[in-house]
Amino acid sequence: MTGRGFKPLKLDQIQVFEEAAKDADNPIRTLTGRLLLHTGMRNGEFNHMRPWWVLEKNGNYRIDIPRREECVGGAGEAGFGNQNQFDLSDRGKPCSKCRNRPHREDNRWTCKTRSSDRTIPINSEQEDLIDLLKWWKEGYDYLPLSHRSVNYHLKQLAEEAGLNRKVTAHDLRHTHGTMLARMDWTAVQIMDRLGHGSIQMPRKYITYTAQASRDLVEEKYDMDNL
Repeated sequence: MTGRGFKPLKLDQIQVFEEAAKDADNPIRTLTGRLLLHTGMRNGEFNHMRPWWVLEKNGNYRIDIPRREECVGGAGEAGFGNQNQFDLSDRGKPCSKCRNRPHREDNRWTCKTRSSDRTIPINSEQEDLIDLLKWWKEGYDYLPLSHRSVNYHLKQLAEEAGLNRKVTAHDLRHTHGTMLARMDWTAVQIMDRLGHGSIQMPRKYITYTAQASRDLVEEKYDMDNL
């Protein structure tokens, strides 16, 4: 039902993962783990995030993901698909994910689906996460992480949390979807928040959490002897 790529964290794993993120010595690592867990942003969205994506109004914070954004994460030699042969040795040139797309004709990152340019409100109760976002916004003009670096930081957090498994940005995206389903969000609401192109995956989150709840009850009680 779930598929090989569907590996959300379980409830107990979410708790220890978040504690590890809060305790991390590296604030960028803390921001990476906590923001992906609580927003469900895609890896590509996160590592292309710019300060002006983070907006505040009347004390309420949100992340506005645009349709396109200039990619400034490039480094190293020109890759396959970089038809214009840009000099990629300096920041300001496209990253490997952007420059290796055959259709890429400029330095801009493009969101995955038509539904991906969206607004993600940040829970006002997550004050420490909001403080991290403000710190990052005031000190950086871009997110200094590549696609690979994001998953490296998540791997380190998983090890620090004592999880006997790998954790990727995609896993946290699925985890956020299941967290919303546990809060009785509808499939349409989940689809809008995560920027899915169809309702199929949000329905999977709801089905998964319902089954997980049934399994938890059966584990706690001997259902055959009630």
